[in-house]
Amino acid sequence: MRRPYRSKVRIYADIISSVMESGLARITLIMRDANLPYDRLQRYVDELCVKGLIERVEESGQIYRVTVKGVEFLEEFKRFERIAKAFGINP
Repeated sequence: MRRPYRSKVRIYADIISSVMESGLARITLIMRDANLPYDRLQRYVDELCVKGLIERVEESGQIYRVTVKGVEFLEEFKRFERIAKAFGINP
C-alpha cells in the first residue's frame, strides 16, 4: 500500500514536532519520528537550520533543538491545518 504524499512543509512540521517533543533530539530519533531515510532527513535538517527553525547543539554533535522561530512556525502550521480541514482540504 502506498503512503500518502507529504508536502515539504508537512515534512518540516514533522521534523520540528519530533525535536520539540524531545526537547533535544538526536538525528536517529528524528529519523524514526519523521519517517525519513538518513540522507533525505539530513537535507531537510540542514535547510531548517539555515532557515533558523531548529539549531544544532554545538557541544553535542548531531543533537538539535527548536528555536523560537521554529515554535512559531509549528503553531502557524497547525492553525493552517485546522482551517484547511474545516474546509475539507487535506493539507
